[in-house]
Amino acid sequence: MTAPKAPPPPPPPTAVGVARPLRVIAICPLAFERRILRRFAKLPTVGAGPGPDGIRRAFSWRADWPFPQPDLVVLVGTAGALNARCIPGSDHLVREVCRPDGSVLVSRVVREADARVVESPLIVSTREAKRALGLATKADLVDLESFAFAECAESAGLRWAIVRGVSDGVDDVLPRECAGFINDAGETRLLRVLRAIALRPRLLVELAQIGRTARRAMRSAAFTTDGLACVDTIELCNPHHPLLLYGGSFDPPHARHASMLADAVRALQAPCALVVPAALNPLKCATPPAPADARIAMCEATFKPIEDRVPVEVRISAAEVSRPGPSYTFDTVQQLLTERPALSGSLRMLLGSDALRDIMRWHRWRELLALVQPAVVVRPPDDHASVTRFLKEFGVTQGFADAPTWLLSLPPVELASTEIRRAIAAGIRPAGIAEDAWREISARGLYGFGEARERIYTL
Repeated sequence: MTAPKAPPPPPPPTAVGVARPLRVIAICPLAFERRILRRFAKLPTVGAGPGPDGIRRAFSWRADWPFPQPDLVVLVGTAGALNARCIPGSDHLVREVCRPDGSVLVSRVVREADARVVESPLIVSTREAKRALGLATKADLVDLESFAFAECAESAGLRWAIVRGVSDGVDDVLPRECAGFINDAGETRLLRVLRAIALRPRLLVELAQIGRTARRAMRSAAFTTDGLACVDTIELCNPHHPLLLYGGSFDPPHARHASMLADAVRALQAPCALVVPAALNPLKCATPPAPADARIAMCEATFKPIEDRVPVEVRISAAEVSRPGPSYTFDTVQQLLTERPALSGSLRMLLGSDALRDIMRWHRWRELLALVQPAVVVRPPDDHASVTRFLKEFGVTQGFADAPTWLLSLPPVELASTEIRRAIAAGIRPAGIAEDAWREISARGLYGFGEARERIYTL
């Protein structure tokens, strides 16, 4: 009788950790657009109203959105074509928004985006006006609110995208009466429509054709928008919106670790942050007092709440605690880029200025700095002036011309885990320890807390 085969060992943890669903909010200016989007896409949708005022109103209600800090906010609606490549009934992902005065904003979160849309203060209804506007602005589409939307999103620190369905082609003429058919809430004024049809019966045929095309365009746009919600947050990372790596012993992690990460995420507009607890710091050669699984759990409790106040996904990676031996950042970055080669050039590494001064002692440090750019936060006794001087000298002597740009314009941060461990060993709960992290410490008796509690009980 043959002995059963042993099950294969589980695969090692991926460097990127476990993803959560992308939090996407869709904003629709018009009521009929919202109805179609809700039918074909499974996304929370916010109503706006046409034009810049409608968009600004929608952002003023942000506290009432299903996600006040979404990973991505998407403007979805119809637009008119300004060139023949934009076919009525199709949809387009917008890369650039502009105004006739030449102002331009760029969305860098969706790689497939290629269309350019111009925001017009008025409906552009004739073929002559469409072609003239297209030539003047090099835009593919025209709408009433795209630039205001991009401005509001960037002002709120939110990543944005625009999906536009093409409701009318470059040679299609819109009825002149259309300008008065929509109210400020984006609802159709039915009485005005009926009066206009009574005065010009042919209008009914024209509106029916426009309606059919617009519904087809919105259905296509809804499917595209729904697809954006299926994107892994890491796919939103690029050189302008990097993946932020934050490594350390986190023994234990506390509020100052979390605030440092949150501030860096805001400064860099990072869609995703990867917190990587180390198994063993090779420069200290001391095993952290708390076991790996406890530090992973404490990191979850400490860092995940950042998502409620910053538009970011925070992931805790077990890549280093799962590897035997010392934890080398180079190995972690190399594993990450092997798993996700598209992230090349899109990584930043969050460091305190004290760690930066030791960077030449790191394993394969030159190769590491070729793969990931540091994002440096000042730690006392350093100040911004001293770190700036160090970076300039380091850049000249070591050949990293971009070194002065590594420093983030953030207040200095003091991280004192040693003092926190001493307080715990004395039976004191320090400020800044998350509730679930404290439960982990007290239940396991970490950092001598169990011994301190026994001493207190004995007394």
